[in-house]
Amino acid sequence: MLSNVYEHGAQTVTELARSTGLSRPTCEEGVVELVAQGWAAETAPPDPTAARQPGRPAKRYEFNADAGRVLGVDVGAHKILTMVADLRGAVTAVRRTDVDPALPAKERLAAMGDAVTACLASEPSADHSPLLAAVIASPGIIDAEGRVVLSNPLPELTGLNLADELARILGPGRVDGPIRAENDMRLAALAEQWRGVAAGVPDLVYIHAGHRMGAAVLIDGKPYRGRRGAAGEIGTLGLLDWANSYRRLLSYVPDSTTGDATLRVFTDLREGNARAREFVDSFARDLATGVAVMSMTIDPTLVVVGGGISRAGDDIIEPVRQHLIDLCLFPPEVKASSLGDESVALGAVRNGLQQMEARLFGPIPSSP
Repeated sequence: MLSNVYEHGAQTVTELARSTGLSRPTCEEGVVELVAQGWAAETAPPDPTAARQPGRPAKRYEFNADAGRVLGVDVGAHKILTMVADLRGAVTAVRRTDVDPALPAKERLAAMGDAVTACLASEPSADHSPLLAAVIASPGIIDAEGRVVLSNPLPELTGLNLADELARILGPGRVDGPIRAENDMRLAALAEQWRGVAAGVPDLVYIHAGHRMGAAVLIDGKPYRGRRGAAGEIGTLGLLDWANSYRRLLSYVPDSTTGDATLRVFTDLREGNARAREFVDSFARDLATGVAVMSMTIDPTLVVVGGGISRAGDDIIEPVRQHLIDLCLFPPEVKASSLGDESVALGAVRNGLQQMEARLFGPIPSSP
């Protein structure tokens, strides 16, 4: 019955009996118990000015999104972004901390601890709404237990168990549910399917393009990890030369900052500069080659390009599409991310909600 209330919104006892197939007395008893446990709540009475049938209006009940919270943490090279959300996924608190990419592991974890503590303290229901799941995301290959097997972007994290570190920061008994760690790109892909340009798309490839180049895959709506959690790690494939592709794009403006260089090359592209077009097209060709490798293996419904380069929108997406015509038997649809640098933290929140749903309504089938 709880899953019915969760999925279908406010319902009367009669509507619940009809949708669940249970008797009305059974539904009445169930609703009373769910309200007592805090999982359901009576909705506000209908608008008294609206036309209605004679007699007292039937009470309506809905899932209580304030029965708990989930925590999502994105530990990246340049920032730590923490979010708290209710059980419907509405974000109720956010904390962002910019960090130095060269920060040692101890200092990075300390900054993460400060961000998590501050975010939870600012959450309106912090005193009475328990945490039911917490998920931390970071670059690299992360095993099922939350240990960073290998992280080239943040090598100081290699060997650490991020799930354990987050549990230590939160303290004993702070989370009444699972604490997990996952690869950041995988969670960014999950966020795009949840609230981004891939909403409702069951199979997709997510490409991160920027300081780091890599990919992630969702199959049947679930992140695909592979045997060792290394699925999608094509950014290290020397044949693609993705490690140098972004550097070559930035060399359009030598000795400039990343933001200045990318802004300049795409600004000049829009103004018809031939040299800028050549640089962008070269990068798009490199990007499309990796997209083709993934697409011809997975045959996804959609490819989402995220990372810093996604801010260029169609200026980068359109040349990628054109190159894919020559590279793929069936070129996939390609879109730029709509979530920006919040995608990883939002994906961590969504993963936390999935953990909560599995606990309340039954296990979510795991990806292969």
